[in-house]
Amino acid sequence: MGAQHARVPGYRGYHSAAQLELEALRDIEVLQRYEAGETLAAIAARVDLTRERVRQIVKASGVPMPREYKCAVKACKTSPRTPNAYCHAHQDRFERYGDPLGGKQRLMDQHGTLACYKGGRCRCELCRQSNAERVLEYKHRMHPEMKYRLGGP
Repeated sequence: MGAQHARVPGYRGYHSAAQLELEALRDIEVLQRYEAGETLAAIAARVDLTRERVRQIVKASGVPMPREYKCAVKACKTSPRTPNAYCHAHQDRFERYGDPLGGKQRLMDQHGTLACYKGGRCRCELCRQSNAERVLEYKHRMHPEMKYRLGGP
């Protein structure tokens, strides 16, 4: 029965030149919309196809699909979210610290902090000043009646 309908338009496997041309124009429109940033579902609703068929058309064209993208960090194999170059974890670090690999600098590694001075790591003027201000603030709080100056009792 399949051989008898092989030349009838509308049956699987047979397309007229006009149908092929319309499909080619439709495929071009699908690709343009996809590259413009529309979702597969939105394109499917617009051109009256299923989302899966739109995905197949896009994939057949050779355009990278969202799951084929990888995070811009070399060792990371996770897919990023669409407008970003980084996966969720690296994007979050990039937004917080300005570096996708970086993290918050420890207080003991930052000059001018009490943690840096108290750990015995640094005795620069900035760290000494921070410690002196802390001592002065403590004395003022514990003994408000006393008059303390920076640099001595």
